[in-house]
Amino acid sequence: MKNYLVWYQHYVNAHRHWKFKMLRSGYGWEGEGKFWALNNLIGESDNAILDLNKKAVIASVADELDFTIREFLSFIDYLAKDCELIIFVDDKVTTEIVRSNLKDVMKSREKARANKNKQLGKKSPENKKSYPKLMENFL
Repeated sequence: MKNYLVWYQHYVNAHRHWKFKMLRSGYGWEGEGKFWALNNLIGESDNAILDLNKKAVIASVADELDFTIREFLSFIDYLAKDCELIIFVDDKVTTEIVRSNLKDVMKSREKARANKNKQLGKKSPENKKSYPKLMENFL
């Protein structure tokens, strides 16, 4: 079962929250756009946690967000300390909204998986009963 997001909920008034006002005061609207792109990358990551412990990952994400490595690390620091928009889990980056969405999605996926297994379980005895008859025709 996948443990990442392909979609997540986003509040329409997020731009009015003090955290985003703080972000825009330091990086303008471009900074907010880059935050949401970073949030998307976090959502695509395993368990919605982006591992920035490898220089290659830092360089890749920095490039994707059109930052130098130094600018990107400064941006991460600003997001964490001043804006409180990202959090660290075991030295890896995530956000509250993405983690919350992943938790909800995983519950739904687990429920769907259980229902599918339940349906497969109901069909299984019928398949087992018909299988020997099918084999009799060929023996």
